[in-house]
Amino acid sequence: MDAFLGSVTITEKEYKDIAELVYKRSGINLGDSKKDLVKARLLSRMRRYSFSSFGEYYAYVVHKAHYDELIEFINAISTNVTSFFREEPHFSFLKEVAFPDIIKRKNAARDRKFRIWSAACSSGEEVYSILIVLAEFLKDPLMWNVKVLGTDISTKALGRARAAVYEAEKLKKVPLDLTNKYFDQVLRDGVPCYRVKDSLKNQIILGRLNLMDDVFPFSSKPDIIFCRNVMIYFDKETQKALVKKFYNCMADGGYFFTGHSESLLGINVGFKNVAPAVYRK
Repeated sequence: MDAFLGSVTITEKEYKDIAELVYKRSGINLGDSKKDLVKARLLSRMRRYSFSSFGEYYAYVVHKAHYDELIEFINAISTNVTSFFREEPHFSFLKEVAFPDIIKRKNAARDRKFRIWSAACSSGEEVYSILIVLAEFLKDPLMWNVKVLGTDISTKALGRARAAVYEAEKLKKVPLDLTNKYFDQVLRDGVPCYRVKDSLKNQIILGRLNLMDDVFPFSSKPDIIFCRNVMIYFDKETQKALVKKFYNCMADGGYFFTGHSESLLGINVGFKNVAPAVYRK
């Protein structure tokens, strides 16, 4: 065990203060049982500034002059676990149901805009997976004004998304023909990896966004929103407020994807359930 980690304890008050700050700034509800997680996640930040207690680090983070460290604090607490084509049935639904339906309606309305938002894109695997499916589906891509947006609260995760370099383990579910088509093999620190080709990467817009913001600043309403495996960290009140914001900002007839372990039961504001963890406005 790390000697520093073993020597530092976190008091009830320190944990309560940290948990309240996490909730206020990110909506994540740590509850009463995540002391060890908080301790492990914040250890490197405390070391960086040679703080001897969590109380000292908390006081530093909340000071208005240390906003950059507040971002690092949220980065450390946020969970970023993902892979390409995670929860594969969602991508089959995109190809077989959502994309055909949306394209048909837009053709009838002579609407060339197609907007997709990955609302918690983490290190980019989800948003690139969506774009791969769309690129394979569209037979005449030049006829469409497509914008795919990926946002996350973690600047560290967004940095990885912009680099778009992934270990082979992350691509286990990507068919070989698509791997060859959309990725280049590269070495990172001597380890074989895969980098998303610029032709795909250049179609993605990445930016930091906090889902707790009052309003989502979109000029065009998304036709598809992915927000998967995020709401499980929020309490019911926060979940309901977030789902309402998603509903209000989405285009009519649009599709909303949640994680398969998540449910809108008791927090739905008008979405119709059309498939497991898929809803339609």
